[in-house]
Parts: sequence; C-alpha cells; structure tokens
Amino acid sequence: MINSIDGADVAASAPSLASLRQLQIFRAVAECGSIRAAARELHLTQPAATHAVRELERSVGAPLFARSVKGVIVTEIGTALLRRSHLVFNEMRRAQEEIAQLRDGTGGRLSIAFSSAAAQLLPTALMDFRARRPGVLLELQELTWPSADERWHRGGYDFAVISELDGPTEDGLEREMLLEQPLFVAARASHPQARARSLKGLQHCLWLVPGYGLPLLQRLFAARRMPPPADVIACQSLQMALTLLHRTDALALLSGYLIGGRGTSHGLVRLPLPGPPLALLRITLLVRDAQALTPAARIFIDCLRRAAKEAATPIEGVV
Repeated sequence: MINSIDGADVAASAPSLASLRQLQIFRAVAECGSIRAAARELHLTQPAATHAVRELERSVGAPLFARSVKGVIVTEIGTALLRRSHLVFNEMRRAQEEIAQLRDGTGGRLSIAFSSAAAQLLPTALMDFRARRPGVLLELQELTWPSADERWHRGGYDFAVISELDGPTEDGLEREMLLEQPLFVAARASHPQARARSLKGLQHCLWLVPGYGLPLLQRLFAARRMPPPADVIACQSLQMALTLLHRTDALALLSGYLIGGRGTSHGLVRLPLPGPPLALLRITLLVRDAQALTPAARIFIDCLRRAAKEAATPIEGVV
C-alpha cells in the first residue's frame, strides 16, 4: 500500500522533474486501482512500483493516491497530474511520429474527430489525403463537442472539425472557419407542416436539436415573441436524427447541404419559411496548438481546406 509523504518529508526534499517511467507507473496504478495490478501489467515487482510512486509523490510534493478498501483512489492533485500525463504521452507519441514522417516521408498515425455536420468534408479530403500520404494510419471519431469529450482533454486527437454557431468563443483553442452554411427547418416530405410558412404553427411540434440547437431554438422563438417549443429532444447523432425525421412528425434544424440531393437526407424537405436563413452554421477546424501539428496533420488540414473550397469560399484561419 502507498504511504503518503508527510509535510516534513516534502519540505526536506528538493522538487525534481518526474521521469516518464514514473509517470507511466503512476498512470498504470491510477487505471488499475492498485499497486499490485499495475506492477503485474508492467511486469514489475510490487516494491519497484511502490518506490516509483513514492518518488513521484516526493517530486510533486503531495500525495497522489489515498487508501480505499478496494485499493487506491486518485487524489485531487493526482487527478490533475493524470490529466496532464495523458497530454505528455500523447505529445511524445506525436513527436515520435513526426520524426518518422520527416525521416521517411511516410507512415505515422492521425486521430481526427468530426462532428456529424462537419463530416461532409471528409470524402473529398480523405481521397486527396490518401493520394498524398497513403501510408498514414487514420482513426476517425465522431465528436459532438470537445468540452464534453474526455479524450479531447487528454490530447487524444490531433485536431477536430466541429460544427458551431457564430459568436465569440473563449476556450483558448485555435480556430479556423472552413465553411459556413445556412440552417433551415427540415421535415419529411409528408409532414403535416411541410408547407408551413411561419414558426408560429411549429410551436407545438416535436423538435430534434444538436447541442447548440436548444439555445438557438429558444432565441428564434423569443425573437418572434413566442415561447419556445416544449417538446424538444437533444439528439447528438445525425444518423439517429435523420431516422427520426423520416419516421416521425419531428422537425429539425439542418444545414442546406443536408436538405436536397447533395446530402444524405433524401425524402426530407426544407420548410418554405420566408426571409433569410434562420442561422448560419460554421464548420470549424479546432486545434490545441498549431505549432505542434505533425506533417501528416498539416497535409490533412490542407486537404480539408481544398474540400471546403469546393463547397464555398473559406475564410483564412489561424493554422
């Protein structure tokens, strides 16, 4: 069992940087929930694993684990270090991949997250990228919003392409708007309100909205001095939303790309509401640190820019 270091011991020891090996053992203990299981996983003796954790605690100057009846649990400081350690190891992996890509001109791995709406750029960008870097292993993941995704916080993605509404966003991330598309109210062609020309008649309908959709829906109805719809379902999956739109009397806010022949929503129609689009959806490139992108990541981003240019005029960004 891990013994916490008392205040005198911490004060007497000079702080030092944690080694990668100590962080690796610390992560294993946190994930396994016990020293014994972590030592077994890393093919170490239990005393060696215990010593590494104690040395790391001495370096940090605070206990990283607390005893529990089932083993150990991570302290608040340990949780903070664990989160940072994920970033460290992901950056180390990218550093190795970047060196290999610069040395050999091939290989490497990319992990990219896309929102459902942003994935419209993927087919064209993917074919372009494959022609330029056929040896790169690609992992594609659907992402609704980075703030709610633990893997994003751990630095598990090279970058993300998300959909968001216009407006200032202060989250410390670097952004580049690739594409901007209008949002319209959509329904199946046989919907009872398919010919509605005002939001007033849609107030009592069932609505499907993504994460950003509920505030937008409230704002749209408030601007017309009407209470917002009461029957609203937060639906983060585009495929699920399309299925419900086809088989129920639900309504949804969809981009112009998805309504009509270009998208994947055959059988859906845009309600003929007069006036300009209700809102504009931005397809945005999201990067933690543009300087840390690997060569393969930069090439894929260039392919995304080309794909966006085919659909609309992109705006110069930050990357």
